Amino acid sequence: MDEREKPSISNENPIGGEMGQAPLVNADIAQDFAKAAGWMVNRIRTDRTSFVDTFIKNPLKKFYKSYQDDPWLRAATSTKMSAVINLFFVFYQAYNAYRRSSLWFAALSVYYAWLTFMRVNIVTYMQTLAADGREELRRYRQTGIYLLFLTTVVMVLGVVSNRLGYRPSYATHMLVVVALFAVYNVTFAIINLHKWRKLEDPLISASKALSLSCALVSVYSLQTAAIGRFAATSDARVINFFTYATPIAIFLVIASISLFIILRVNWVLKAIGSDD
Repeated sequence: MDEREKPSISNENPIGGEMGQAPLVNADIAQDFAKAAGWMVNRIRTDRTSFVDTFIKNPLKKFYKSYQDDPWLRAATSTKMSAVINLFFVFYQAYNAYRRSSLWFAALSVYYAWLTFMRVNIVTYMQTLAADGREELRRYRQTGIYLLFLTTVVMVLGVVSNRLGYRPSYATHMLVVVALFAVYNVTFAIINLHKWRKLEDPLISASKALSLSCALVSVYSLQTAAIGRFAATSDARVINFFTYATPIAIFLVIASISLFIILRVNWVLKAIGSDD
């Protein structure tokens, strides 16, 4: 065959050029794809950084600065956190009431549900709605009335349940949960009494009263759990003493706080000439 008739090898198609085949990979397309992929990766990184800065980092920094500078925001945040934790305990006690058909657990669930409602109500009106604070005073008095009523009901149910032989049955995990909840409430109440002592406001005072009452009832709930768990191996005289002594002492403390709130608000509203 003449040399001129042999197929020429193209420099542009080195792969399989002698066979007249197209290259397996087009270098230009691969390069464009790599550029596009790199652009997408950089774009995702940029968008992710922008998203994190816009919706997470910057709001958190702004909130933290406001939290440091504004004691009212700290008080409202503390009350909200306590309301959320109480809400979990409401569902937990409601579940126990359903599983064990216990009036005692149902009463605790209703009690803490109402406390949660009152805390949410306080947060809603944490900022003064009226120039002279009348609305705050009325809600402060409302807190005292509810505390007096709810504590009376819980204490009576506790005495009746323990005294008439209907002691609630607590599993080990329930005892642990109640103990942790009691420790949290007592610690939270002590911190609140100290931290907000300089904030003179009816709603702050209402929040402190709720925290203290919740802590006392939690201690009583823990005692009831311990009695129900260890009554069979304990001294009957000691159990009978604490069955009456603890609820009476707690009721007297909370009743004193409630009556002080009610009478004080009545006196202030009467002094400023408005109790509509």
